[in-house]
Amino acid sequence: MTVVDSAVPVPEEAPPVDVAEAAGLIEGYVGVSLEDGFVRLVLPPGAVITGGIAARAASEFEQITGTGMMPLLLELTGIESITRSARSVFGGAHSASAVAVLGSSQVDRVIANFLLGGDLPHCPTRYFSSRDEALGWLRAKTR
Repeated sequence: MTVVDSAVPVPEEAPPVDVAEAAGLIEGYVGVSLEDGFVRLVLPPGAVITGGIAARAASEFEQITGTGMMPLLLELTGIESITRSARSVFGGAHSASAVAVLGSSQVDRVIANFLLGGDLPHCPTRYFSSRDEALGWLRAKTR
């Protein structure tokens, strides 16, 4: 902090903030992006995915897809859990033409089974532990 004329302290200029990095620090932040013909939705590792987090993710997904349908890569690696309300939100989304759920552990697989265990999916849906296999499957579903 700098003092000017022994009066009011003037704060020093703060360093620039990387917005993408800062967004990752927001609790419950969900990364949603458009990539090479599909939407990538990354759930935050270590988080409990609530209905509110799921609703925000679904809203961002629908902003990207508009009124059309697009394939979705849903990455849930390392999340703590998914609430019933989040499962209802994800199950009620109908803008995906196909959903590849990506995880890396047996816990991720159990969480994915819970997520997909509600009503029958409205589109082809499958769990993968390999990103390459998930993307290959999504591409095959969109041809």
